[in-house]
Amino acid sequence: MIAQPSFVTLVLPAALAAALAQSACDPVRSDQISALGGETNGVGPGPTHRPGQPCLLCHDGKLGNPVEFAVAGTVFRFASDRQPVSGATVTLRGADGSTFEASTNAAGNFYVLAQEWTPAYPMRVSIAGEGRSVDMKTHIGRDGSCAGCHFDPAGPDSYGHVSLVDPFADAAAP
Repeated sequence: MIAQPSFVTLVLPAALAAALAQSACDPVRSDQISALGGETNGVGPGPTHRPGQPCLLCHDGKLGNPVEFAVAGTVFRFASDRQPVSGATVTLRGADGSTFEASTNAAGNFYVLAQEWTPAYPMRVSIAGEGRSVDMKTHIGRDGSCAGCHFDPAGPDSYGHVSLVDPFADAAAP
């Protein structure tokens, strides 16, 4: 008797190969990931790696990628530097009224797994830590990767890094 091929031996491998080929053939995404460069010496993949980089480029839930994040970023003390804030509370508020709180780790990184909470956009954000609190002045319209908009250098295209010290409010303080 000759064994007949099953769904698992015929269809599943073909579907897997097609999905891998599709994700590998996105030259824009591949270029964006390549532009991030390598890991920092002594810091391998994990919760403290790549502070200040757009987390959802890799943590997007596509086949073969790391765990999917709904929202992720890094909180620095100032928008113009790389000094992380550890233990800050990041409060996310979805348009549907739902909220989620995440804490920053030693690298200033925070992340929300997609399975924990899915934000309804537009989303609002506030950060509290080190005796300070700051509300993001605008809403987040579609991308949960903070560094998609908050990057170096600060200027017309970017406020700079997500920061606990608001340079505009602090400049106006007596």
